[in-house]
Parts: sequence; structure tokens; C-alpha cells
Amino acid sequence: MQRKVNLDKVGACASAICAVHCALTGVALGLLSVMGLGFLGSTAVDIVFIGVAAIVGVMAVRHGITKHNSYVPALFFVVGLFCILTGHFAFGHDHQTLGQNGYSTLLNVLGGFCLVLFHWVNWRLQKHHHSCTCAHQ
Repeated sequence: MQRKVNLDKVGACASAICAVHCALTGVALGLLSVMGLGFLGSTAVDIVFIGVAAIVGVMAVRHGITKHNSYVPALFFVVGLFCILTGHFAFGHDHQTLGQNGYSTLLNVLGGFCLVLFHWVNWRLQKHHHSCTCAHQ
């Protein structure tokens, strides 16, 4: 039996984890270091999160547009990815100085929530498309 991977569920979970990571890392970086989880504040982990979000998101956008012909979810994806990239690169996303740069945290958390919203809207449209008995099927 072959099971299909639902990119929107995977992406929504990954985006939610990313948003929580962005919100808590700056606050809990000292505590994470004590617990042996200081690596979660590294630039490499940030790049992995962004890379996974971009890859899964692009695949879900492509699949969603071909299935339900709506660009609305893609707009949330572009806005979310733009917020995250701006937060990381335009405002110098550095976990050590996070308290001094609230814009970076705000943009990253907002971007993560936009990505969650993207996957949720995409999933709902696909679910509606499959249950719809209208002529476009």
C-alpha cells in the first residue's frame, strides 16, 4: 500500500516549528545552552529551516495551483518567505543580539505564521476541490 505525503501537513508542521523556534530562541538561548540544545540558535539551523520551508513550499505551491487553480495560497507563501528572508538578511538576524533587534524576530515569526496559513489555505482548497461535484473536476 502506497501512502501519499501531504505536503501541506508537513509544511504546516515545519512552519509552525519554525515560528516557535524564531519566537523562543532569542528568549531561551541561554536556557537552551544549559540544556545542551544551544545548536538550535545556530545560523546553520536557521538556514536548514529556511531551506526546508522553501523546498516544501515551492512543491506545495506547484501542486496546489495545478489542483485547484488558485494563486491565493501562493501569495501567503511569497509573503511569508519574504518576511523570513528580510528578517534574517536585512536586519542581521543574530541570536546573540536578538533583544536589540525586535524587527528581525517580528518578521520571522510573522513569516512562519504566513507559511502555516499558506499550507492551511492550500490544504482547505484541495480538500474542497476533492469534495466538490462541480463541472471543473
